[in-house]
Amino acid sequence: MTMCVTGAVRTLPTATREVRVLRWTFRRDAESVVCELGLNSDESAYELRVQWPREPWNASELFDNATAAFHRHSALERVLVDDGWLLEGFESERLLR
Repeated sequence: MTMCVTGAVRTLPTATREVRVLRWTFRRDAESVVCELGLNSDESAYELRVQWPREPWNASELFDNATAAFHRHSALERVLVDDGWLLEGFESERLLR
């Protein structure tokens, strides 16, 4: 059996995975609250991130399944709407990882 080996090394393209992030923006007067729902960085759980006005960090909660994450988001949305916040916008974004 004859084998031919060249000096060229062929690299395989890095596999990329597309993940979806859902983003809701609520507004009250000049303030806004942004809620994002998507998979966490290692894709082991669903993460609900909330950026509150005047807070330099995001609050974050992890969930084992999408249903629990959506239930939590729904409860949070109800509190915001009852407190006078209005849904300003919704986005669905695909991110490559």
